[in-house]
Formats: sequence, C-alpha cells, structure tokens
Amino acid sequence: MGKVTDIVVTTRGRVSYLTDCLEHLYSRTKAPYWLHVIDDASHVDEGNPNYLWDEYRGARISTLVLRRRRGGQCANLNLGAWLSYSDPVVFTDDDVLCPNVEPDWLTRGLVAMADRPKLGILALNHPGARRRPYERDDLVTYCRFVGGTFMFVRRGVLLDLPLPHIRGNFGKTPTTIRCGAAAAAGWKIGYLTRTYCYHIGEYSALTNRKYTNSPFVEPENWETLEPPEGWRG
Repeated sequence: MGKVTDIVVTTRGRVSYLTDCLEHLYSRTKAPYWLHVIDDASHVDEGNPNYLWDEYRGARISTLVLRRRRGGQCANLNLGAWLSYSDPVVFTDDDVLCPNVEPDWLTRGLVAMADRPKLGILALNHPGARRRPYERDDLVTYCRFVGGTFMFVRRGVLLDLPLPHIRGNFGKTPTTIRCGAAAAAGWKIGYLTRTYCYHIGEYSALTNRKYTNSPFVEPENWETLEPPEGWRG
C-alpha cells in the first residue's frame, strides 16, 4: 500500500445523508485511505450508531468516535485532526458526495497539493460555492474561503491554528474560521477545478438557487460541471 490519507467525516443526526456520503466514498475513492467518523451524540435522539457500528465491524470505518455529549463542529474538527497522521488530512461534512472521476478525487487533490507547497487548504469545488477568485491555474481556483466539501488541510495549517480555534469567532462557520486563520498565517486557499462534489439538498446553481432541505435527483454532469463564465456564486 502506498501513502495513506486520513479522511475525517463529522456527522450529527443525519443518517440518510451520512449513508449516501459513505457509500459514495467507498465506491469512488481509489487512493488508499483511513476513514475516521466522528458522531456528535446522535445516539441521544437519532440512532446513527447502529449503522455506524455495522460499518465499523465490517472494517469500512477505521476509527469510530461516538460522543456522549454534543461538542460542536469545531471541537469535532479538532478531534479529527488529533486522530490523523497524514499530510494533508481530508475533512468533510456528512451531506457531501464525492465525484466519480478518473483519476479519483483523492488522487487529484493530493497531486494538486504536492505541486503547490504554499497551498494550505484545498476543497473539492461545487457549483454553489460563493467564491471570489483572485487567481486560477490549471487545477486550482484560488480564493479567500472554501466550504467543508472534502477539504484537504496541510499539517502545517493545523499547527498554525489555535486550539480550540472557536474563541473570539462566534457566529462564523468552522470552515471560515479555519480558512481565515490559514490565510493570516500566509497559506493559500483554493478549490480544485473540474472536480465537483455534490451537496445533498444544498442551495446552489444546481437547485436554481433555491434551498431545499431534502435529497433530490443528481444532475448527470455534476462531477465535472463548470459554472458560467464570470459567475461568482
């Protein structure tokens, strides 16, 4: 086995979303990986652990964390960083589906990171991203912030972040906080071009800019779709 990448999935009470997320990940990830799933106390009222225990016993999940009390996404992201050893580490929310592309999405991201040592955070693109690009090359669209959509984070960025990195940042999303801290430390941030992931029920160009809170049929070309020229989300 070659280099193994740690993938961290954080989840809370959305077992139907999580099931789709993991099934896509299993079938569409060719590069070697370790999968770590952190459940934020879903067992209190949802029952995620029944499904997750089955996946863990079947050796499809490498590490399973079932929190007894809610810790919040920032705490779960920090815990995922502590559990991981690879550089970079990949983080994702539980409502994101990875694409079916060749080479696979993980290989594409690792190649882009390896060739760009100043790139500290890289996320798979999605047509609903509210990005303000300032530079683009053949593989990366550089911007200020990216979403939690299979986010590749260098070990150096994790070391630059204060832990916990929520202090003084209430009202902001954990990914925004992480990107802001990375940029302040001199790292570049960007989306991987021509490699789109899919948010289940997410507000985006794919839903005609309407927000829906339930799954819907995937467009056939969502894996490689490019937004209209000049579109900024």
